[in-house]
Amino acid sequence: MSALSEPAAAPPATTADPAPTFRANALAALEAGRPAEAHAWLTQALAASVELEWVNDLAVLAHQAGRVDEAEALLRAALAIEPARADAADNLAALETTFALRSSQAASSGRRHQGADSQWRRSRTLGGPDPGMYERAFPGMPRPDIISEHTSRYAYALGLVGGAHVLDLGCGTGYGSEMLSWSAASVRGFDLWRPEPDEQPSWPGVAALSYGHDLCEDPLPSADVAVMFEVIEHLPDAPRALAIAFGAVETIVGSFPNPVHHGSWMNRYHLNDWPLEQFERELERAAQASGRFAGVELIHHHQALKSPLLAPGRDPEASFWVVVARGVPAR
Repeated sequence: MSALSEPAAAPPATTADPAPTFRANALAALEAGRPAEAHAWLTQALAASVELEWVNDLAVLAHQAGRVDEAEALLRAALAIEPARADAADNLAALETTFALRSSQAASSGRRHQGADSQWRRSRTLGGPDPGMYERAFPGMPRPDIISEHTSRYAYALGLVGGAHVLDLGCGTGYGSEMLSWSAASVRGFDLWRPEPDEQPSWPGVAALSYGHDLCEDPLPSADVAVMFEVIEHLPDAPRALAIAFGAVETIVGSFPNPVHHGSWMNRYHLNDWPLEQFERELERAAQASGRFAGVELIHHHQALKSPLLAPGRDPEASFWVVVARGVPAR
């Protein structure tokens, strides 16, 4: 948009204000059932009484303040009163050109991202090697019951990681890392999976995903919180993996399936069939094995069978357990 309008020459001091007469004519025409004539008279009244240069200038300042909708409304109002105003017409044209360009760029960017996004999600092995047993969750997967259970846990974790540096251990396709980045200061995801080029996840957020990482062996960077959802039951040396995690963070937010409902007897990818008491003991031992903590403080939530909702409290009979384990420093 252009600069402010050049000040118009001041009208002679003796010029009478015609606006009241024009407005009276408008009201008379309206009462007589002639709205078009009333509109014309009132337009003349406004043109005679309103400094349209100021309206144009206010639009310029609104645009500079980032209030684009207000700028457009003011310019259109000025042109409705005086269609021949060149300053308002030029500014409105510039505003519309800028808006059209930005809309085109945004649409193009969205199409590029959408194309890349849909391409990697079309892989038949994205959910794991067995099409009948999804071991990696992703939005749009054919099992909405699975993704709803998983996303509820990440949604719960969002309230715990605000402003924190977070590790998403066993991040899989990274949808949960993307969710955590909405509130966390930083998110780094790690997973043993080595996606093929056509399966490389693509998300619009800032989470960094690292693949080919063995949680049972490889070191982790220091952070505040580690999230371990739907991974501990898969690990061949889960106690060591938990100890490595506690060596990097002070808090683990982890989930574990009740083996009565989701054990290795029905899922061949599950290696650890722990009851709740053992899950708690393994967290305690791992914190101690890290050399940093004397033990853990636990906060319990759980999910009922076939329900994505998290309920507070410890329930050994629940379908899934979600635990916040905070390391207790040694004295």
